[in-house]
Amino acid sequence: MSFNITPSVFTDKKLSLDPLGLEAIPEDSRQPFLRFGFSNDNQALLPLKDTVKILQLNSLAILPVPDMPNWLVGVCNWCGDILWLVDFNILMGEASLSHTIPVWEKPMAIVIEADGRSIGLAVEQIGEIELLEPESIHQPQDFYSPILAPLIAGYLPEHRGIILDAKAVIERSLQTSL
Repeated sequence: MSFNITPSVFTDKKLSLDPLGLEAIPEDSRQPFLRFGFSNDNQALLPLKDTVKILQLNSLAILPVPDMPNWLVGVCNWCGDILWLVDFNILMGEASLSHTIPVWEKPMAIVIEADGRSIGLAVEQIGEIELLEPESIHQPQDFYSPILAPLIAGYLPEHRGIILDAKAVIERSLQTSL
């Protein structure tokens, strides 16, 4: 027994690409950000694409470097490379982490990378990964200080945090003066 399949078999019946009749799922335009806390109740977010790793360090593994700005805590070995550690609170013009909490027993650091350079940001606490719609991010206003303004790519209203520019944070962190 043989069957002849002619094109008319397929054109006579209306074929649907979606047999259940469901609409296509809209493309998700949200972008992932890592939220973290600094200087008590302040919140900041980093684009996840610039975040390489979260480290819990042993304070004995951090080697201080003399004659450096106070925000550069020291260096540590990270995957066979030297990683500069930055006290994010001081970088943002706040009190040092060592003054706010006993973080230096087991410091947490967010390793960020941009343009082939990496640093570790020592922070008070690591939060969640959040998906944000680009239109929910407001452009920076001129209420930030001249030192902080270049580091900020945007903010979320209702005190939900500032969005950082990872490249600018790295460049600022590795400067030797303001």
